[in-house]
Order: sequence, then structure tokens, then C-alpha cells
Amino acid sequence: MPDSTITDLRRELEKARLALMDAQSHLSAHAQMNAALHCATEIFYSPLHAKVTAAIAGIEHALARTDRPHLPTVDSRSSTGGRRT
Repeated sequence: MPDSTITDLRRELEKARLALMDAQSHLSAHAQMNAALHCATEIFYSPLHAKVTAAIAGIEHALARTDRPHLPTVDSRSSTGGRRT
């Protein structure tokens, strides 16, 4: 794959990962709120929470497989951590 295609793929994967992390946080807060509302001693997370967690893991796996040093990332840093010049 050309570097520009990989860069575009990584950018879109990162956006999806961030959106799913927000969804996971919301689902966690909802489960905790339900547990508190019912004075439960345990928190039961929904099946959707598990699917979102699995999707995040899949995205992180894809990001790791496409990681190439010195390619720009979402915030203009190279994947090795330094600023790209």
C-alpha cells in the first residue's frame, strides 16, 4: 500500500477508536448509574459494552500492524513520537 493510503487508514482508524472510547465511557457510566440506582453491589455491563471493547481492541491491533516509523499521525507527530519536520 502507498504511504498516503496507510496514513489515511490510520487517521480514520484513530478517529473511530476515539469515538468508540467515548461510547465505552458512556456505556460504563450508564451501567454504574444503574447499579447505584438499584443499590447493587455489582455492576453489570451490557453486551454492547463488550462489543465496543472488542472493536477498540481490533482497531488497536490494526493500528499496530500498520505502524511504520516516521509516518505522520493524527496530531502531526511521527509514529516514533517526535515532531515531523
